[in-house]
Amino acid sequence: MSSTADRPNPAFATAICSEEACPDNPYNARQRRLHGYDVADLWRQVGFVDALLLLFTGELPGPSQKRMLEVLMVGLMNPGPRHGAVRAAMLAGVSKSAPEHLLPLGLLTGSGSRGGALEVAASHDYLSAHLAEDPLVRARDCLLGDPAPGFGTCHGGPEPIWQQLGADMVAAWPDSPVMAWCDTFAATLMRGGQSWRAPGLVAAAGLALGLGPRESLGLYQLLIAPGVVVQGMEQTHRPISSNPLLPDAHYELTSP
Repeated sequence: MSSTADRPNPAFATAICSEEACPDNPYNARQRRLHGYDVADLWRQVGFVDALLLLFTGELPGPSQKRMLEVLMVGLMNPGPRHGAVRAAMLAGVSKSAPEHLLPLGLLTGSGSRGGALEVAASHDYLSAHLAEDPLVRARDCLLGDPAPGFGTCHGGPEPIWQQLGADMVAAWPDSPVMAWCDTFAATLMRGGQSWRAPGLVAAAGLALGLGPRESLGLYQLLIAPGVVVQGMEQTHRPISSNPLLPDAHYELTSP
């Protein structure tokens, strides 16, 4: 008789994934299913975006849902070196941090409330709370001093690339009520010098796809991860002396 230590631990309860164990080794799986779909069938018959949306939503997407996420994925795959997560990974890379630490370091640094993953969740909650309202009225209230998370200005003004990305996401899924509301909302904000920001784009997409705020936050981290890791790794090939330092006159020394 084998002891309990010889047996595999019970699997965590999950509605997402099920596995069929090998007859001769219960620790190995001979079949894995995601929301009922055999993973082997998925890799043979559908693309990455289809499988990703299946994993997040439990359903294979329609053409519009798929195209909208493809547009968002390309638009956010590298948010640029001014983004906090990318910048942190770049600085860690040139400072000779361990390469395997660059991605988690960047994502953790980029989770802050302003412009980061936490703002995605806040924007999702905001949109959920106001979708029943007139987007024109809601936008005017924002311009009068009631800011909307995920929208507003970047470095003092609306960033054109986010406006263009938002418009193309709406064009990819024109019959989505959420995306249509956000399109009108962002266009009205634009008249006052505000518009989409990256967290708002992901929050709107997540809400349109039926994701919750936590799942939308996670989607945001996943989407920016390629730029974080690649730009961080690029810096690991450069000498530490290439890291820009401020002249001494810009430092202020204080006594402890």
